[in-house]
Amino acid sequence: MSDGGEGARALHEAMSFLQRGEMARVRPAALVALEAFTGAGDRTGAAAAHQVAAIACVATNQLSDAMQHIDSGILLRESTGDAEGAAGLWQERMELCLRVGDLASARDAAIRQVEAWSRTTETEGLAHARHQLAQLLLELGDDGRAEAVVQEALYALDPTAHSRARSALYLLYSNLWLARGDHERALAQAREGLTMARAAKSRAAEVDAIQQCGVVLAQGPDRAAARKALNEALVGRELLKDLPGRAAVLRELASVELALGQVDEAIDHLGYAARTLKDVGNVVGEIAMLQALAEAAEGSGKTAIAIDAARDLVDAAGRTGDREAEAGAWFMLATRAAGAGELTLARKGFRTATDIQEVLGLAHEAAVSQGMLGQVLAAMGEVDEGRQLLRASLERLDALGSEAAETVREVLAEIEG
Repeated sequence: MSDGGEGARALHEAMSFLQRGEMARVRPAALVALEAFTGAGDRTGAAAAHQVAAIACVATNQLSDAMQHIDSGILLRESTGDAEGAAGLWQERMELCLRVGDLASARDAAIRQVEAWSRTTETEGLAHARHQLAQLLLELGDDGRAEAVVQEALYALDPTAHSRARSALYLLYSNLWLARGDHERALAQAREGLTMARAAKSRAAEVDAIQQCGVVLAQGPDRAAARKALNEALVGRELLKDLPGRAAVLRELASVELALGQVDEAIDHLGYAARTLKDVGNVVGEIAMLQALAEAAEGSGKTAIAIDAARDLVDAAGRTGDREAEAGAWFMLATRAAGAGELTLARKGFRTATDIQEVLGLAHEAAVSQGMLGQVLAAMGEVDEGRQLLRASLERLDALGSEAAETVREVLAEIEG
């Protein structure tokens, strides 16, 4: 079999593994294809092999390797004049930069994607790329340039043939005016986006627009109207089975309900959002939602709900693999438990936090947790052990020059007094 034939066979095999979700087998097959295509001088095949290898690397969290494959694939696509293929790879590069939190590099990739689409006849692809670029520019605080990109995209689209794309751009324009504090213009743009979505007969675009109307209304005086719009958007997300979208609208809805004093409804919606994010595997979002839930519950005197949220937070933090975050979650749970008089749970939480922090070499955090544990033990009647831990905590905090030492000193003086 020729090198080109071997490359095609190996690439087909890699794609089959990808479709079956056998991610560990995708990259080796893609690398075989890459070697064969390279030997045959087939730059198009080699670019495709790089792209498949990159997808496998992202799936297995080998992000630096994924970036190398994407960059190599871009060079090959550009060398063959495949602007559309290059645009697709710039899109992947942008997404990867966003995943690692590098907004500036994501913006640069978005700019290059716009340039690539500009060399094709794909008007919708170009509009989508401009939309993404404008989003990034707005997030980076460059609202003037973001506005110029949105206007350019709207001007280039046929108003009768691209209603859905225009709707998305109007919603972005709405966010731009919202960032500038002009609620009236933000609402006008959101409603224009809703009109375009209905013209496009796209239920997903219509739900996006209804949600945006709710978000804008929530920033103004008519929160009842905001709640109505967001509830309508929630129904739409449920019907579309859009779980990430459902979580986002639930968070917005809960914020409005808290402002309206509808605490029980807000707490229910925050809990639902946290469960939704857990279902989609977004542990970072789940943690943020659980923190919001715990704060809302604690602020309204619903201690049991706050403690349950803190328990779930410990579980979520454990799934991140970040031991420091896990220790922080145990400390938060213990603090809330101590405040509620659940001293057995508080003891477990502070002890676990201390143990993890000691292993990680977090001297200050461990000393604070140790002092809290000592205080809980003393309150439980285990005064000698509690006093011993408080003394050890005070000695360490004094050595570190920590302001927390004074609090521990006061507690210890009260116990020994």
